Amino acid sequence: MLARMRFDRLPPLLFPLIFALAAAMILGGTLAYVLKPPALVPGRTQVLVIHDNADSSPRADACLWISGHKAC
Repeated sequence: MLARMRFDRLPPLLFPLIFALAAAMILGGTLAYVLKPPALVPGRTQVLVIHDNADSSPRADACLWISGHKAC
């Protein structure tokens, strides 16, 4: 009696299905990497400067205006 080893072939649609899924995952990952927004988006920034001393305002100037002339 002879024994034979038998190999069953894969279903014909299994290989194209695996290939299509792998290609979709690779293309999806590539597109997600390319189209993702940057982590830090530079925008308009505002700077607020606060002075410690109260005499730094322009109205607290040491000079006075007298009849259109500045007297220091």
